[in-house]
Amino acid sequence: MIMSKKFTLLMLVLLSGCSSLKEASVYQSRKPYYRVQIGLGKGGITENTDMTVVPNAGVDAFTGSTRTSFNIGGRAVMPLKRNAVETGIDYLQNNQTFNYNDDSNAYVGERNIKTMQFMVPITYSIPFFKSVKPQGLFQIKFGYLCQFTFFNITDSGDRLPNYSTKVFSNGFTLGFSTNLLRFENRSSLGVFFEGYRGTQIFKDFYNKTEYQMPGTSFMKYGFIYEF
Repeated sequence: MIMSKKFTLLMLVLLSGCSSLKEASVYQSRKPYYRVQIGLGKGGITENTDMTVVPNAGVDAFTGSTRTSFNIGGRAVMPLKRNAVETGIDYLQNNQTFNYNDDSNAYVGERNIKTMQFMVPITYSIPFFKSVKPQGLFQIKFGYLCQFTFFNITDSGDRLPNYSTKVFSNGFTLGFSTNLLRFENRSSLGVFFEGYRGTQIFKDFYNKTEYQMPGTSFMKYGFIYEF
C-alpha cells in the first residue's frame, strides 16, 4: 500500500515535470515576428488652450490647428511567455499652424510649424484569441516611447513671441492592433491605432513650462503587414 502511494506520487511529479517542460518548449519555440505599419495621423506640439493663465490674453489670443499627415514604421515583436514585447522605429510628420491675435500683448501673426518625429516605442503587448492565431487575433499594448523631433518653422505677421524647441521627449503610449486577413505564405494584413502623450518640446509666451497643457502627443492609425 505504501509502495503504491509512493509510485502514484512519483508519477504525478513526473507528469507535472513533463507538462512544465512542454509548456517551456512551447514558449521557447515562439520566434520573433516582424511588421510594417503605414497610415495617417495627427500630432506634434500639444499647445496650451487655457488663456486664463496667460497675462492679459483674450480667449482667442492664441489658437492652433493640426493637419492630418502620414506615418510609417517597422516593428519587431518578441514573445515573452504568454505575451510579448514590441519595439521598433516609427516616423511621423506633422504640419501645424499657430495663430496669434493678441493686441493686448502685441503679438499678431502666424507661425507654421512642420515637425519630423522619429520614435522608439517599447511596449508590453497582450494578445487575445491565440487559439485562432498564435500571435493572437488582436493585441492591446502599452508602455514607453521616446521621441526625437526636428523642426522647420516659418513666421509671418507684424510681431510674434520668441520661442524655443527641444529635440528629445518621452512619455506613455497605448495602442491596439489586429490582423484579420491571412495569406497562403503565412503573412497577414491588419489595422492599428496608437496614441501618445509626452513631455514638452515647444515653449513661447503662451506655452510655458508651468502651464499644464503644453507637451507633445499624437494619434495615428493605418495598416499593418506582418511577415
